[in-house]
Amino acid sequence: MTNEERIEERLMHAHERGYYHKVMTKVKELIKINPKANQYELYETVCDEYKQEWLNENENGTTEHTPN
Repeated sequence: MTNEERIEERLMHAHERGYYHKVMTKVKELIKINPKANQYELYETVCDEYKQEWLNENENGTTEHTPN
């Protein structure tokens, strides 16, 4: 799986769970601060952050969605 495919998958999951816009907003802010940062790592880090927040809000993800 390429980096692009991985990020696309993570963003689809974020959209399904309702935190896609939060991810995109934070990534854009971070890119403005450090334009030379590795964007793939930024997406991964921010997706992980909001995924964890979502899991905490939803009793560790016990919903009908997939675990990724």
